[in-house]
Amino acid sequence: MAAGLISRLFGRSCGIAGLGLAICLAGPAAAAELTLPVPAAVIYPGQDILGRGLSTGDFIVKDDKVELFVLEERMLEGMVAKRTLLPGNAIRMTDISLPDLVTAGSQVTLVYRETGLFITGLGTALRSGAMGDAVTARNLDSGVVVSGVVEADGTVRIEE
Repeated sequence: MAAGLISRLFGRSCGIAGLGLAICLAGPAAAAELTLPVPAAVIYPGQDILGRGLSTGDFIVKDDKVELFVLEERMLEGMVAKRTLLPGNAIRMTDISLPDLVTAGSQVTLVYRETGLFITGLGTALRSGAMGDAVTARNLDSGVVVSGVVEADGTVRIEE
């Protein structure tokens, strides 16, 4: 009786185990068969992924996990590895990033813009960052630590 009730409620067959516990077996999760780009050689952190070479591999991926993987080679243009990538293994989105334009400890140009005002100065980056990343830098003249965003040209745009 309990098995029939659970079956009607949840739309799947259930069996009754000892101690009155209902055990329901869900149907298999939907999966996709995909051909994904994979490294042809070991790629170390910071290395250009396309420059090291790619091949393809066939994988079965659950439908709800597909967006976690690099699906096409064009998704890797301009990207570097965040961690070591091994040949033949699928590349996860969390394994890649834009290259750092600003490196911690390096000298950077600080830029402050406001209507009618443009100020530049030199600073030392306290954090590494790619384009669009928030970083901090120490102004070389004043010693003040400022926050900004890395621009495409490698400068740091100071924000108030």
